[in-house]
Amino acid sequence: MFWGILTLSFLALLLIIKMLTVLEVRAQDVQYRTNTKKIQDLQEDLDTSRRKYLIAVKAEGVAKHRLSQLKTRFANLKQHFEQIQISTANQEERRQKELELTLERVVMGALGGPTARRDSHFKRVTKAIKQLIDLDKKNNSEEVIEAVQQKLVEMSEDGSLEASGRPKNGQAEGVESEAAG
Repeated sequence: MFWGILTLSFLALLLIIKMLTVLEVRAQDVQYRTNTKKIQDLQEDLDTSRRKYLIAVKAEGVAKHRLSQLKTRFANLKQHFEQIQISTANQEERRQKELELTLERVVMGALGGPTARRDSHFKRVTKAIKQLIDLDKKNNSEEVIEAVQQKLVEMSEDGSLEASGRPKNGQAEGVESEAAG
């Protein structure tokens, strides 16, 4: 009987050890499953972070591309604006030269025609007319011609212009039509 009790005690001990082992294995299995779930969650978070990072990198690339396009467009607009300013200045200069040429034609006609010499008398008359007439305010060439003719008549009446240099009515109309064209 001693051997029977000893055997029974040994079997009871083995049964207790087996139960403890099963409980430990179950606890380890639960911990393993919990760790596996955490790892999967972390991998999903990592994948989401990677996707967000790639989206942010792509958005940054798109924004840089748009910025470079806008810079290019701005540079083109700036260059176009500068060209417009230059062309406006050129047009203003051309208009001023046209007014001066019209004035010169009228004065040359008043002095005896386009074949007359450009002597000191011509220069004096031109200088006097330029001082008396503000060319910037006269945009219409007919107004310039009329103003020049009036000043020439006034000068001839004062005696500052020689009587022979005064245009005749037919010559004045010819010069006026020539300058208007």
